[in-house]
Amino acid sequence: MAKAAKKGWGDASKAKLAKRLGKRLEVEFTLHVASGLTGESGDLAEVGRDAWVALEVESNDGSPIESVLRYWPWLDRNRRRLVLVHVIPRRVRKRRGQRTELTKWLGALMERVLPGRFTYCRVEIGTTAEGEQLDAVAAAVAELRRPRATRSPAAGL
Repeated sequence: MAKAAKKGWGDASKAKLAKRLGKRLEVEFTLHVASGLTGESGDLAEVGRDAWVALEVESNDGSPIESVLRYWPWLDRNRRRLVLVHVIPRRVRKRRGQRTELTKWLGALMERVLPGRFTYCRVEIGTTAEGEQLDAVAAAVAELRRPRATRSPAAGL
């Protein structure tokens, strides 16, 4: 029975993945396209003032690198905060290799360049790391719900 449940999650359509993940994160993903976001948009959920969760579900014909990179110009043009949930279903052929490493590197780079405004969360459905990855997504979304820290122009005074 546990295998059937895992199979159902891993082979679910993008809409079902969005619904299940949204329920777990207590967000509602919509087909709303954010103004200025390039390319075909993943699902978005607004979780606070200028705070979003974006869902990208990878497919065999897509480029995982582009799925991450296309958010950078959008974030560069505005002050929004974003958690990008990059779901890699079991049905995707290549889950390891150069593209995977480059995608992870790009996500980490964007986190460093956009501190406090971007978090990259990769979820590989059907792997032993899935549970831990989903917990990391939940923590990132919880952090996003907290008000943005205010900065003093003269910190320490």
